[in-house]
Amino acid sequence: MKAVLFDLFGTLVDNPTVAQVGELHASVASVLEVSPEEFAHGWSVTFQERSSGAFGSVEGAIVVAAMKCSKPYAEGGLARAVRVRRDLTRGWLTPRKDAQSTLTEIRNRGFRTGLLSNCTQEVPELWSENILSTVIDVPLFSSIEFLRKPIPEFYERALARLNVPPAECLFVADGDNGELAAARRLGMPAVMIRPSDLLNDFRQTPEDDWDGPRIERLSELLLTEFIKV
Repeated sequence: MKAVLFDLFGTLVDNPTVAQVGELHASVASVLEVSPEEFAHGWSVTFQERSSGAFGSVEGAIVVAAMKCSKPYAEGGLARAVRVRRDLTRGWLTPRKDAQSTLTEIRNRGFRTGLLSNCTQEVPELWSENILSTVIDVPLFSSIEFLRKPIPEFYERALARLNVPPAECLFVADGDNGELAAARRLGMPAVMIRPSDLLNDFRQTPEDDWDGPRIERLSELLLTEFIKV
């Protein structure tokens, strides 16, 4: 291996729970004076477009979701809704306890590090504030690249920027969106991370049939055959 490519949510940071997502939708809906249930639905059905950068900004994504509500949203609350969205997302981006130390050691061993995340615009906007930005050499965000996992071109773009062939880049992820199988089809070795004692109840399409290597903690990577000095 010459590089390690990581997923973000469910891998380097915890997935938000259903309760946390509900709190976010309720807070934004309150500011916009629309139904929380309707706004949550609007936000959900536009995920693929949002995470592919279709709406251009956090504000644009909120407007599109709000317009799917039966009642017109309060335009005067839009700027505050954007702040609420960013503030709560910032909390979701708290690194797992062993994330920074593990990535630091991986880089110290001579590997390059990359990030491949399906996310909406607020994540790349907040990325420079996050301590993980100091230990990720090549971050790629779907809303900036206009590509999403499991589209092969998204992985290929990361490999090109890391300047490594697929066989020399390990992919580490929790398995949403068929991302592990997609990496494997490209010839990348892949490891699933799935903490057994952590409740991650906001999940899209976990690869429960994954038959490859698994770990429960990022620090376990340092003990695998993939990350050798």
